[in-house]
Amino acid sequence: MKIGIIVHSQTGHTLLVGERIREKLQSDGHEVRLMRMQNLENEEAKNPTAIQLDSLPETKGYDALIFGAWVQGFTLCPGFMKYAEQLLNLGQAPVSCFLTQQFRYKWMGGNRAMSKMTTSLETKGAVVKSTAIINWSHKKREQQIEELAERFSSQYKA
Repeated sequence: MKIGIIVHSQTGHTLLVGERIREKLQSDGHEVRLMRMQNLENEEAKNPTAIQLDSLPETKGYDALIFGAWVQGFTLCPGFMKYAEQLLNLGQAPVSCFLTQQFRYKWMGGNRAMSKMTTSLETKGAVVKSTAIINWSHKKREQQIEELAERFSSQYKA
C-alpha cells in the first residue's frame, strides 16, 4: 500500500512518533511518505487565526493516511485545525490519527483534542479507523509508541 503520514510538529515529538510509524510500515513492505508541517517562524501564535503553516501536505494519491498533531492548552493545536479546514474532500480514505501530549493522562486534554481531530477529518469525508494518544511524560511512553506503530501497521496487513 501507499501510505501518507502527515504530522504537525513544532518540538519534534510528534515527528518522532511519525518516523517510528513510518519505519514499522516500511518494514512491513509498504511505500510510505512522511510529511511535516510547522507554524511559520516556529512560534505559537497567540491568535490561532493568525497562524501560518510552512506547507500544506497533499493527501491525494495514497491508499491510506495517518495524521499526527499535538495537544496545546487542553485541545488540538490550532495549526492542525487550520490545515484540516483547508483540506479538500478526502473521499472516504481510511485514516488513522495520533496525538502527542505532555501530560501523563489522556483525559488532560488528549481526549478532547482527539475528538476535535477526528471530527475535523470526518467532515472532509475521512473514515477514521484508529486513534492513539502518546503521553510524553508517562514512564511507559516508549511502550505506547511501539504499541501504536504495531496497531497502525496491523491495519494494513494483507
